[in-house]
Amino acid sequence: MKSWIYGVLAASLCAASNAYAAQNGVNYDPAHSAAYVSAQQKNDAATMTAVIADDLTQLRTLGFSLVKTFYSTYCTINGQKCVSIAELATARNMRLMLGVFEFPDHPDWTQSQVDAAVDAAFRYPGTVVAIAVGNEDMFDWQGTPQPAMQKRIVADMTAIRTRINNPKVVVTTAQREPDWMRLVASDPQKVLQNVTVIGANIYPFWGGSSEKINGKSVANNIQAAVANLRGKTAKPVIVTEEGWPSCGNNAGMKDMNIDAEIDYFSTWKTRPHDFDSYYFAAYNNISAGACQNDDANNHFGLCSAAGLTKDVRLLKCK
Repeated sequence: MKSWIYGVLAASLCAASNAYAAQNGVNYDPAHSAAYVSAQQKNDAATMTAVIADDLTQLRTLGFSLVKTFYSTYCTINGQKCVSIAELATARNMRLMLGVFEFPDHPDWTQSQVDAAVDAAFRYPGTVVAIAVGNEDMFDWQGTPQPAMQKRIVADMTAIRTRINNPKVVVTTAQREPDWMRLVASDPQKVLQNVTVIGANIYPFWGGSSEKINGKSVANNIQAAVANLRGKTAKPVIVTEEGWPSCGNNAGMKDMNIDAEIDYFSTWKTRPHDFDSYYFAAYNNISAGACQNDDANNHFGLCSAAGLTKDVRLLKCK
């Protein structure tokens, strides 16, 4: 699932045993907020900072201390002013998997993301525990390889790892589970050789599954999917995204309703697993509309786009 564009871990993972105390986190993008998007367009970094700070405080109150982002720094639309989410997370005793967004047509913008991630890792070593370079961009939606992007991501991961020179900071890329399997079959850019940990986005929903099979949430099946991926790649795995939408009208998809989201999230919170998992997502997309006419992609949030409670059985946001 693509991010909303506008807008110690490694040692334990390598053990990858049932004794490992898995960490649960949440995916976050401030572009869910109309106030943030407006401020970004107006070159108003102060308001952008306030929105992110308030969001992180809310997430901390809701019990999330581990957050995955899609960007390493959040900048105004003209790029003149930027907000360090690592600094704000540090002030709230939170940890981050920082995203480095790969801009296909603007390598200079990507380089700024790389530089910001490296800087944050040095400035906030207790906060930045991992960095994910790229997101669902090594293959297109039909599974066709994107060799130029694969090469860029490998180069950026290598540069970040070399510059940080800290094995405690995991450097990986967040790609769809089937795409990792495609790399097992053919990997001319040597992606697998250049990651120590797999970052996998796993969505039974987008595979057309029901939320329950034989009366049990398919969130219980993620452990088996991770074990299979480990076996095929010989690498430990972080689930960089998983979740379920509360509504939508997508053809071929099942159980697009709040009860299904509640069941998946409840199972995710309580299931036994030996891998870190980041739930998708903290907030609905800003463009979320009426359920019967909308893309389910907009409705994976635990809270509404405005930060309000979707259903008290899910989370009491506000």
